[in-house]
Amino acid sequence: MSGASEQRNDFSLTLARGIRVLEIFSPEVTAVTTGEVANIVGISRAAARRLLLTLTSLGYLQQTKSAFQLTDKIAAIGQGALARTDRWMRATADVIELSNRMNEPFSVSVLEGVNIRFVARDQKRRIHSARLLVGDTLPAHCSAAGKVLLASLGSDEVDRLIEAEGPLVQRTSKTMTERQELKEALRQVRLQSWATAEDEMAEGTIGIAAPIFDANGKVIAALAVGSHKMRRSVDELKTDFLPVLLDAADRISAEVTGR
Repeated sequence: MSGASEQRNDFSLTLARGIRVLEIFSPEVTAVTTGEVANIVGISRAAARRLLLTLTSLGYLQQTKSAFQLTDKIAAIGQGALARTDRWMRATADVIELSNRMNEPFSVSVLEGVNIRFVARDQKRRIHSARLLVGDTLPAHCSAAGKVLLASLGSDEVDRLIEAEGPLVQRTSKTMTERQELKEALRQVRLQSWATAEDEMAEGTIGIAAPIFDANGKVIAALAVGSHKMRRSVDELKTDFLPVLLDAADRISAEVTGR
């Protein structure tokens, strides 16, 4: 039997379709119906319902009336893969040490479309109402880490990204949703090599972030720390946290690239 034949025989179409169902969900698509799944995956409604009910039985989905939504259990899939990536395993130790020393939640995130995805973070402390875990995502344009990551792209790349995956989500009255305003803010981030966010993700939240580089000087991630105005000020983040953040970002850059 040929290798190609073996691969075809070993391929599970049902599993592939189940994974495709999970891939439908995004920050914009939080619930799907049987009909929507059938259309997107290209299968019958009966087959779509079997997949959805199987994923529900396994605990990855929950059914509400005629729609299906992800449960928190789905984070375990991505969390395990991300946490075991060697480069971020080393960064996680740094993040926890920084969080303990400065008493605020530090994190490392990467750019994924118009979102950031956490690959290392202190999961005990939080400033948002919901606890954020490794593998979770947030909009990039209204977070300090996201601005650092978007600023690493060229202006045309930012345009293409927003056109493909936009529009930019309005989280608060301070969120920048106009493309030109955001691009001007990103230009300033490129000049200073760090970014802040204030009241942009949620009212009262503040943050500051610095880039993490690979061996070729390319930005591959962002190290950030967040807080709340009830605890800190943006000026305090700049004076007390930024030097620590920049030093740690340099150290993590060296660690994850083996320098």
